[in-house]
Amino acid sequence: MLLKDKITLDDEELIFMRRKIIPDKGIGKDIYIFAYGSLLWNPTFEYEEQFPAIIYGFHRKFCMKTNLGRGSFENPGLMLGLDKGGSCKGIVYKLKNNNQIKEIDLLFKREMVTGTYIPRLVKTKMNNGNTVTSLTFIVDQKHENYVSNLTIYQTAKLISKAHGFLGSCEEYLNYTVSSLTELNIIDKRMNDIYNLIKHKKI
Repeated sequence: MLLKDKITLDDEELIFMRRKIIPDKGIGKDIYIFAYGSLLWNPTFEYEEQFPAIIYGFHRKFCMKTNLGRGSFENPGLMLGLDKGGSCKGIVYKLKNNNQIKEIDLLFKREMVTGTYIPRLVKTKMNNGNTVTSLTFIVDQKHENYVSNLTIYQTAKLISKAHGFLGSCEEYLNYTVSSLTELNIIDKRMNDIYNLIKHKKI
């Protein structure tokens, strides 16, 4: 049973959540992970192949405040999530068949420990034209840390001030923008936020 008033979820709760979407025996076909933020530059799991890809119905957005990792209670940071509407270009990683569930459980410990996201299997179109099912993490709009109405200026200001035990929120932004550039992915909002901070216009 999941406890809503806890700051973090324990291993038993995380496995319970994972089993609701991906059972221990798998889903009967290859499992892919769709990356749109930090997983682009720091996947932390073993994979067989990676492909540029796109999903529809969700877009990349700084929409989740955080007091942990790359933020504090005095200066909360912002983390990326997939919010409803539009589309999102990123990467899909094909997991190795021999340790899919182990890698997914490790990924849940990283992405789901604070319960801010909703894991989901989504149709994903790769750049070679093939469509696969991939696991990704959608922002939970009902979570207390979800923010939907920040301007680009407000977003940049929060990011520029935030720092936590994992480093600065600006570093998180810079790594993500750099990865998107390497992939030839144009994300205007991300670039605008980056340029506001870089040119100290906040």
